[in-house]
Amino acid sequence: MARIIFLAPFAKSEISGGIKTVYRHAEMLAELGFDASVHQPEGPPAWFETRAKVLPTLAPEAGDVLVFPETLNGPLGEWAQRPIPARKVLFCQNQYYMALNPIPADRLAGLGFSHFAASSCAARDFMRSVLHIEGAALIPYSVDPAIFAARPKAIQIALVPRKMPREASLIGHIFREKYPKLQHVPWQVIDNAPERAAADILGRSAILLSLSFLESFGLVPVEAMAAGCIIIGFDGYGGREYASPENGFWFAPDQLEEVADALATAITGLESGDKKLEAMRNAGTATAARYSMDNTRGALREFYGRLT
Repeated sequence: MARIIFLAPFAKSEISGGIKTVYRHAEMLAELGFDASVHQPEGPPAWFETRAKVLPTLAPEAGDVLVFPETLNGPLGEWAQRPIPARKVLFCQNQYYMALNPIPADRLAGLGFSHFAASSCAARDFMRSVLHIEGAALIPYSVDPAIFAARPKAIQIALVPRKMPREASLIGHIFREKYPKLQHVPWQVIDNAPERAAADILGRSAILLSLSFLESFGLVPVEAMAAGCIIIGFDGYGGREYASPENGFWFAPDQLEEVADALATAITGLESGDKKLEAMRNAGTATAARYSMDNTRGALREFYGRLT
């Protein structure tokens, strides 16, 4: 059987949703009967649990399928340009990173890249309209309900400030200055946390301050919806695939005061039992349910079944 090998030559300490996703894909493909693994020389990351087979070294053989991420630089760029007997596939999880590649998109076919896939509608559409790559398959993200689920809630604000630290700080300052009577509400920062620890914070938090930026999708808000949070903040562009007035309070990235106002509105509404917030939470739960593991498995089976 042909091997499917996801290339992830990154530090095992690097926390990235993209890295987690390729491990989940390798796990799902193995469950479906494919010979799937991840090449990560340092070994699997410690910040999430995985059952995926990991290859510390890479020796491509005829018939293998090498799955490259969109970041074709360093060792990945060298492998991309090397003539090898394996089939080359590119799986894009961020269209902006792909646009900045040192290898132009119009060279990929000549380097042996035969098939393309994307993790979101935004990434797929960008590949077509900007990079002139037609026919990329959509392999949607999924949220594991065994990990991301609602727990007994506290009125507190969870946030992942890594991509928008300045905006996170400013929103916090505006909130404290404008709403001194709400100083009792805790802010729970998720920073370089293991997956289960992050899921626990989301599960116990009533609100997520969404700080998505230049996303192809933005997985954190959907994980937070699955965990029963009210979402307030930014969709990061890629989040337009799922963001709606029914499932969150969404704003442009320069509407910092408006975000602080929405946080205050949600807090007072939660404290008073506002039914509109209950409806919003339910809409978020329904949105997250669309990103099921079964849907991802089906897309993986269809895409890789044609290649092996």
